[in-house]
Amino acid sequence: MAELRPSDHIYSDRGSYCHHGIFVGEAKIANPNKQGKTRKLRHAVIHFRGIERNAGAGADGDGKAGGCRKCFHKAGDLGVVLTCMDCFRRGNALYRYEYDVSWITFNTTRNGSCSTWSCADPDTVIKRAYDFFHNQNFGQYNFYFNNCEHFATACKTGKPRCNQAAMGTGVAGVMVYKVARLVTKGILWKE
Repeated sequence: MAELRPSDHIYSDRGSYCHHGIFVGEAKIANPNKQGKTRKLRHAVIHFRGIERNAGAGADGDGKAGGCRKCFHKAGDLGVVLTCMDCFRRGNALYRYEYDVSWITFNTTRNGSCSTWSCADPDTVIKRAYDFFHNQNFGQYNFYFNNCEHFATACKTGKPRCNQAAMGTGVAGVMVYKVARLVTKGILWKE
């Protein structure tokens, strides 16, 4: 955890897919049970959630209506959310998504783990993540065309992109994905 820096694009390997988010470091979160009371999270993550299979109340949750004891996150909370690291990871391995990698590295690593694109400075990345969180304006979740990787890359680069969605289908898959993304862009996320 000490290696992470606020604004890092991180992802948790969930087996058949990876869940992406932006590590924001320390954050305050409102306690829904005690009006006006806040709690400080040491390791907070902002991420975009759609419908999940086997979603629990969080790694520290009690499974009841209160959700996670650390961040108050509930399994049914969808959209752009601010949670503790435990709720983001859900017990899975955690990795940092790398930017500005070479084409050789990009083409020899798992889809959805790195990018050849450059990213913005940390303050801009965190501001974008908080803006999406506060305004809930990232659009409707779609597993292929507007997912958590789109969210994290939009925070980092200003443009939503997803290497994971091409699913290792090579240049042809990337081209089909890009055309489909253009067709759905107005429906899912307004740039």
